Amino acid sequence: MGVKMDSDRVVKVSELRGDTAKWLAEAEEGPVFILRYGSPKAVLIGTKAFEELLDRVALRAELTRREKESVEKISLDEL
Repeated sequence: MGVKMDSDRVVKVSELRGDTAKWLAEAEEGPVFILRYGSPKAVLIGTKAFEELLDRVALRAELTRREKESVEKISLDEL
């Protein structure tokens, strides 16, 4: 799975240090890709995006748990 980097949402580490508040505000609107030596090294995301990500992880974990539980019940019932 790849992430598309929009050129106006890419910042060098040195620029990030110089105007951190600006980039933190930008991150609330969408991901900001941080470059180090010209390569992407990190992604800065806003709090809403982070909370949505945590919700998706929790949902995935719950679905995996339920799937495992239902497979175990089916296997036991078949015996």
